[in-house]
Amino acid sequence: MIQLAITDDHPVVIRGLQDVLTPIPDIEVVWTAQTAADTLTKLEETIPDVLLLDIRLPDRSGIDLCEQIVGRYPGLKVLGLSSFDQASYIHSLLQRGASGYLLKTVDGTELTKAIQTVNGGGTYLHQALQELMKQAASSTASKANHPKLTRREKEVLQLILEECTTNEIAERLFISPSTAETHRLNLIQKLGVRNTAGLVKAAIERGLLE
Repeated sequence: MIQLAITDDHPVVIRGLQDVLTPIPDIEVVWTAQTAADTLTKLEETIPDVLLLDIRLPDRSGIDLCEQIVGRYPGLKVLGLSSFDQASYIHSLLQRGASGYLLKTVDGTELTKAIQTVNGGGTYLHQALQELMKQAASSTASKANHPKLTRREKEVLQLILEECTTNEIAERLFISPSTAETHRLNLIQKLGVRNTAGLVKAAIERGLLE
């Protein structure tokens, strides 16, 4: 028997979840709470196997609460439940130790599967959320691969590719040599390379001046 607790600030959501889970023979709802404070109080009395946790509560962020709960009760599995499908929320909750994330539109079959999965030590994300996280990771990687350069940085980079020295860059752009050197160092930092040769290689590989 999986002992389950539910924390959500909407009584209608709690009742709906209870109605869905009541017919499931291996899941028992042992308590419900509507605030973070009430959740912590009830955890002192009864520690469930799985906690369905809303990430937005009236007295505290469910994400921060998750971190505290997992730290205090390492055997307890937290399954995030929210109406928000932003990758940032999912990532933050999983980083805080949650074992999964569900949307409140979840049906009974998937809800049951998610509870059973995290109770068994697994991690659960709905397929649509998995795709969302993949897209977010791809977007982050793309931004890292194509850092945003200012107009002046692009001009300096172009002149570096033309093998201009710092003094020559300064003369061509009507700036001081120290300013030209500052732009070069900023480019090295943004592109994550070690020297001017690395700048040239990165610019070519990433098509930064196309």
